[in-house]
Amino acid sequence: MASIIKRCDCKVGAWPRCKHSWVVRFRDANGKQVEESFAHNKKTEAKNLATKVENDKQLGVYVDRKHSKRTFEDCWKEWLGFGQREDSTLVQYASIYKNHFADMFGSRRIGSITPSDITKWEEAQKERGYKPYGIEGRKVVLKSFLKYCYEAEIVPKYAGKTIAVNGRNDSAYRPVEDHEIPTTAEVMAIYEAMRPVYKSSIWTQAGCGLRVGEALAFSQSHLTRREGWYFVQNQLTNFGKNGGSNRGTNVKNEPKWSRKGRWVPVPPSVADELEKHRAFWEPWGEPGWYYESETYQHRHPSRTTYTDRWNDAIKKAGLEGSGYTPKALRHYFASMAIAAGVPLYEVARWMGHSSTKVTEQVYAHLVDGADERITGAFEASLADAFRSRLTLVDDDAA
Repeated sequence: MASIIKRCDCKVGAWPRCKHSWVVRFRDANGKQVEESFAHNKKTEAKNLATKVENDKQLGVYVDRKHSKRTFEDCWKEWLGFGQREDSTLVQYASIYKNHFADMFGSRRIGSITPSDITKWEEAQKERGYKPYGIEGRKVVLKSFLKYCYEAEIVPKYAGKTIAVNGRNDSAYRPVEDHEIPTTAEVMAIYEAMRPVYKSSIWTQAGCGLRVGEALAFSQSHLTRREGWYFVQNQLTNFGKNGGSNRGTNVKNEPKWSRKGRWVPVPPSVADELEKHRAFWEPWGEPGWYYESETYQHRHPSRTTYTDRWNDAIKKAGLEGSGYTPKALRHYFASMAIAAGVPLYEVARWMGHSSTKVTEQVYAHLVDGADERITGAFEASLADAFRSRLTLVDDDAA
């Protein structure tokens, strides 16, 4: 049983009036004696602790209070070390903590985090102008972390229990707006302004629908497997410690949302661009990688470097106010495929979406008046190439 005492020379009868601290003494779930002190005027709090400790032990939910006093940051580091995570995931989570959790929660005691704190954090995210799907993704991470703290018996209550998460297949996705889709002229302007070694990546994204990480992991071995098609199975990721020379790049053998990979069409105009690339830069390594570090031989380029080159190209193309990121090229691809009459389920397949529902939420509104996007010979040629590849390719044939 927990007991409440004082370690002073005063008589027991004088304890209520003396200025010495109260001490709650009890044994934890492992039988180890534990003591916790309270100020002389905090006897009620001391009694509450003694009662709670005994009740928790009887219910089998006892949690060492010392763990609850650990900081959010300390528990976050423990969580990252739990289980097996890829280096790229660790880098991503470190960035999420630094940019979104550290200021509000980092130095807080983990046991003091409440559902109302989570609500305040979400409101702060909205005030800072973050998009809904980004906030949703970080809520999923936060919920997972808090659940770990509860299941690891670091805290007695699961603060994330009431966190409502829509999921990435629900309302976290929003329809793309017209101003987010570049015109063919703008794509060509970006292409002309891009550093020569990366020019072909513009059209593997705009003409094949590759994500930027997939485009930077483009290989000759996956281009020659089926004429007119490319098999997407690799993506470039960052890994290593979060900063400086300890960061690096690596290639994962599976794209986003899929462990099987996917086939994407390669229009003749894109094939010509890839041939031009090979004429100047011979693919390297056994898979025949197209893009190489600007500093080190036989190493992949970094995503940071590519982002810098992209921003330079946007500036040179006179599109600084457009807000275009490489993702805009995927929007262009989707809009052209829809204009060509490609069904949404096939567009979803080509783009590697987690479900057709995602494609419908983001692009379905483009179906109305889609043919108006085909305004010139280039668009017509691209549309013809998409139509000619409407025969489904069995992923298992990879």
